[in-house]
Amino acid sequence: MRPPTWSPHLTLIAPILMLGMTAQALAAAGNVVAQIDRVLMTADGTYGGCMAALSVNPQTVLPSCQSWWVTFSCSGMFTDALSAYRMVDLAELAIATDKQAQIFFRDDMTHNGYCFAYRIDVQR
Repeated sequence: MRPPTWSPHLTLIAPILMLGMTAQALAAAGNVVAQIDRVLMTADGTYGGCMAALSVNPQTVLPSCQSWWVTFSCSGMFTDALSAYRMVDLAELAIATDKQAQIFFRDDMTHNGYCFAYRIDVQR
């Protein structure tokens, strides 16, 4: 039996695999309980097409999130558009009823630096 030989391909593949694992390790998720202060919709898909401004800054949980806003990705990049619009509906319900919402977001999916909110729970 011959001993394994060195391959230049392994030297190239190992750093690429390490970078991929590092990027995934840096992604984080968080949540806040907040009032919804504003809802924004854009026709051209800017900011993912729809966003909500929160009374609690998402940066307090995930420093890489930008500002008081989160995106629901109505453009369909991170979720299907129907689900995104339903999350906007819940944000509008929270505004109309003056209820708090718990918003779950992640910093590895962003539109123009704003973190993607993948879940919203309106609370009594």
